[in-house]
Amino acid sequence: MRVGVFSPNDPRPWVRAENIDHMIHREKLLVEALEKNGVEVIRGGEGLPKMDQIAWNTELVRRHIRRIAAERPIALIINQGSWTFPYDTVDAVEFYEAETGDIARVIIFSHKDPRVPGLVAGMAAGGALNRIGIPYYHVYGDIESDPRVIEELMAVLRFYERRAEAEGDVKRAIKALRGRKYLALGGMSLRMPTTTADVDQWMKLFGVTYEALDQSELLVRAWRMVEWEGKPGESHYRILDPRLERAAEYIQRHGRIDYSREKLRSFEKLLYQLSLYYAALDLVEEYNVDFLGVKCQDELSARECTACLLSAYLNNDVGPDGEPKRIVPTACENDMDSALTQLILHLLTGKPAGFGDFRDVEEGILTIMNCGQHPPYFFGGPEMDSKAKLDLAEYMGQEVFYAAGGSSVRGRTPGGYLMTIARLARENLRYRLVAAVIETVDVDPSEHERYNPSWPIIKGRIPMPDEELIEVWPCNHLAFTYGDLTPHLAELAQRLDIGFIVYDADGRRYTKPT
Repeated sequence: MRVGVFSPNDPRPWVRAENIDHMIHREKLLVEALEKNGVEVIRGGEGLPKMDQIAWNTELVRRHIRRIAAERPIALIINQGSWTFPYDTVDAVEFYEAETGDIARVIIFSHKDPRVPGLVAGMAAGGALNRIGIPYYHVYGDIESDPRVIEELMAVLRFYERRAEAEGDVKRAIKALRGRKYLALGGMSLRMPTTTADVDQWMKLFGVTYEALDQSELLVRAWRMVEWEGKPGESHYRILDPRLERAAEYIQRHGRIDYSREKLRSFEKLLYQLSLYYAALDLVEEYNVDFLGVKCQDELSARECTACLLSAYLNNDVGPDGEPKRIVPTACENDMDSALTQLILHLLTGKPAGFGDFRDVEEGILTIMNCGQHPPYFFGGPEMDSKAKLDLAEYMGQEVFYAAGGSSVRGRTPGGYLMTIARLARENLRYRLVAAVIETVDVDPSEHERYNPSWPIIKGRIPMPDEELIEVWPCNHLAFTYGDLTPHLAELAQRLDIGFIVYDADGRRYTKPT
């Protein structure tokens, strides 16, 4: 691990004459602590005359940074030994980004010594960086006598190291976003403003394009696949589409179908839902779609059937026929920013990313549920064969909210896995990405009765207080996928120049202003 240490100073000659030994000593304490922990340190003032080893004017700021930037460290540590002029820190970071042609992963380190204003300098510099949207992490303490200080600094550096290691994947994901196409099937669902997005802002920030169709386009195509004697989903039928026929045969042999609930009394309704899935697949191909959202409520869910199978299997890596398929990130309730978050997670991993509700937080455990469409991929661990996971899916009648009825796709995510939860959202019309890593815990089947019996459940241990997670989360929805992608998401948000609040596995909070 290689880091750069840049140490500014007060430019006034009478102050420098008094503090230079103190400032050099403080830098030495930081450098030695890092080196003892196996860190390679690039000092900006290495080899310069004593007074110039701590940068006190713009020429020295540039000289120090030029030396650091040439070594391409994973992080730039701004070392605040006493009072310094904040603009020198701003200039240092800006010049570093200009020299490297890249972002700066910044840490401000303020030495704890009440005799000098080191913390004052760190907070002043941090405020200056906040004003222009440059993220940083501030570490404060007595690095000479308090071992917790170097432990904290090393933990942050390890996170930054993981960010640097993810740089290639993140750049590829950002490039892959450009030109991706979203399909909105229907409009705003349930009067939820957070499900909508400004498509011009999408194009400007992410390079994503947009298409909108009425949900009736699903029905028109679905009706061509089955010859119904009466009302679709409620009458005798003859399947006309061979794909649907294969899926209907397969789904009745794999997983469990429960006809005991009012909203699903026979296979006809589930077949109707399957036909909507294949109708959506056809629209994806016809319109060259990469990710989508489906309104569902209320036109489909009140008059025809719910779109649960459509969403669950578009998001999945195996179709309802048991065959491998392309993953199409899909959000319920036409939640555009959730779908975009799912797409980003998918581009980073190549694996499914689901959509869920932020249902409950209790004693450090987050419960993720929604109205019945978690991808079956999440009913087993990531190492489990995806086709075998279909045997764990439970199809059962929906809840009271959906007058037309239909089946949910129910299951439980096993414990012991790291999972990333994330959501893009706008705050005062500016984008922010919020993300955290959770560790899943086992869910007993009896727990369904605590919530809505037919809906899938993920439970995970969170790394921050319950109230804090509720406070920072931007809405009721979230995207999720296996693995800890929090370094990737912090790196991605900074490179896209959008705000972020990202928690690592220990609950450490990394932020960037919107």
